[in-house]
Amino acid sequence: MKVDKQKKPVNSPLMEVFDVMFIMLLCFVILLSTMLMRGKVLVGSGSTGGMDYSFNLPIFLMLVLALAIYLVYVFSSSNKELKAMINNLYSEVHKKGDKKVS
Repeated sequence: MKVDKQKKPVNSPLMEVFDVMFIMLLCFVILLSTMLMRGKVLVGSGSTGGMDYSFNLPIFLMLVLALAIYLVYVFSSSNKELKAMINNLYSEVHKKGDKKVS
């Protein structure tokens, strides 16, 4: 009896390093652009000291909308992947169970 195992995709270490560095670069760019737009540094500048944060309702609503769209996309694609995985696993089990071993 021969069992065929599916091969798992193997990511190269170089690609993983690239992924990590890319995310770190994005975080740095976002933090730097925020500081430059505000015109202050994190520890404060002179007598004004610190950053002053303000609440902007339109920007907050755009952020919430973007987050909601992202979560809907992630949940729907995850649900599709889960259904496909369950179908693959249980269809193999039912096929093996249907075969009679002599």
